[in-house]
Amino acid sequence: MAGTKIGVVGCGGRMGRMLVAEIAATDGCSLAGGCAKPGSGYIDQDIGELAGIGRLGISVGDNAEKLIRDSEVVIEFTTPKATATHAAQAAGLGKAMVIGTTGLSAEEGDGVRQAARKVPIVWAPNMSLSKRSLAGWVRTGMSKSWRCIIAARSTPPRARHSPLAAR
Repeated sequence: MAGTKIGVVGCGGRMGRMLVAEIAATDGCSLAGGCAKPGSGYIDQDIGELAGIGRLGISVGDNAEKLIRDSEVVIEFTTPKATATHAAQAAGLGKAMVIGTTGLSAEEGDGVRQAARKVPIVWAPNMSLSKRSLAGWVRTGMSKSWRCIIAARSTPPRARHSPLAAR
């Protein structure tokens, strides 16, 4: 396998399994491996079978630091506390990281920002296509003649219909 060696921390989760499948199917990328938290039932399973793409001959590990060391880039979808730790490990090893974990505390977020001073880190805790697209449209100004209403479905009903006008 040739290409950028990418590791997936949190490979047993829904997003982690999807990422493994996408990395394996993408030209220019190779799967360095994946890991789950120590004690997980995913440990020692074939990562390809776990992702539903067939046997790859790579076992899921439980040592995030080793996976980070063996990767050129690490994609991280775990828990807030683990994410801060993994970002510090990546910084210490000089490895780039993509973080999709949500719910980081201010302290955990500061830890990620500190790591980002040493290594490239892409931190996007909301990876949904619609949110990313909307943010891009708003940043580029859309059109000065458009009005935009943003309705957040996850907020209480009284807050759903608060229009934000973009001119």
